[in-house]
Amino acid sequence: MADITVHDVPAVLAAVREVAEARIAPAAAEIDRTRSFPQPSIDALAEAGALGLLVPAEHGGAGGGLAALAEACEIVGGADASAGMVFLMHVVTAATIEGDGGDRAADLLRRMASGEVLGTLAFSERGTGAHFYAPELRVERVAGGLRISGRKSFTTSGGHADVMLVLVQGEREGLDCYVVGKDAEGVSFDGEWLGLGMAGNASVAVTFDGVAVSDEDGIGAPGSAGDLVFGVVAPTFLTGLAAVNVGIAQAATSAAVGHAASRRYPDGTALAELPTIQHQLAEMDIQTRSARTLLAEAARLGDAGDQLALVALMEAKVACTEAGPRVTQLALEVCGGQAFTPALPIERHLRDARAGAVMAPTNSVLKTWIGKALTGLPVP
Repeated sequence: MADITVHDVPAVLAAVREVAEARIAPAAAEIDRTRSFPQPSIDALAEAGALGLLVPAEHGGAGGGLAALAEACEIVGGADASAGMVFLMHVVTAATIEGDGGDRAADLLRRMASGEVLGTLAFSERGTGAHFYAPELRVERVAGGLRISGRKSFTTSGGHADVMLVLVQGEREGLDCYVVGKDAEGVSFDGEWLGLGMAGNASVAVTFDGVAVSDEDGIGAPGSAGDLVFGVVAPTFLTGLAAVNVGIAQAATSAAVGHAASRRYPDGTALAELPTIQHQLAEMDIQTRSARTLLAEAARLGDAGDQLALVALMEAKVACTEAGPRVTQLALEVCGGQAFTPALPIERHLRDARAGAVMAPTNSVLKTWIGKALTGLPVP
């Protein structure tokens, strides 16, 4: 595919669809088998202008919103869930930087939109589990400078992303968020991602050993990152993760439909002619469409700034990440033994679909928050 210059959302989405079909999907099985980072797929998305999807036009991006993100993440997630997660974390990082500015924001956004810089979040910690918004790591002033020490877990694109946004307890009160480069002194990555699915997303631990940061590396005002987490990070991440899972469900449905239509018995009848198979395919399509529709409504509310948007987005994440496992299980049953092997992509989709429900905020946490919000209680 030739280099593309894209500055508007429709052009970006069209280009994403093209590279997903031509370059990302064909590489997915090998990425899964070798557990390799999907760098060629990310490069293809950079050429398509997708890495600047949510970056404002003045910084070289397309200026898209949550609805555009949902469409892009479904396309990429359906082609390769590993690439979908890497893409999503980059876009969330860009949206977070844009959302609260900082001295480095303009330069970072320009370089992230062009694909020169890949970003990710370093929020999760083993000690806080699903409560990523309550880090134990703290920034401290030592000998006149700011230092971060500690360990973050499940950092997508760990060791591959050029910059990370690190969420910490602030020097005084509240939370702070700092931009830290992967090659900064005191930063190290360890372990390897051996998860059941999304094998190429390089979700590993990162250690910060007295890593120096400055006020210029901060995103937003000191102590304000808590508002940033719930105002920007949460809605963007929930939208994208839900969409990746819709993509997985749609890919599994399409694979099952194709197999059922082409698989024939010795007497010439097709697998698709069996009423049981027809019912299962119908159920898969209904669940996938239902999840997509709920997500589209939630993204629309988010783009409109509606006060009900966050609840809708939480519900969409739950619905979409629960639809994925149900749909992929049905695909396994429709296609039988072949679906249990790499002969069909269904076993990969089935494994990939298991991750979403336990990604923070986990579905059990979200259901608690939804119930609180519906009854007027504070969230979280």
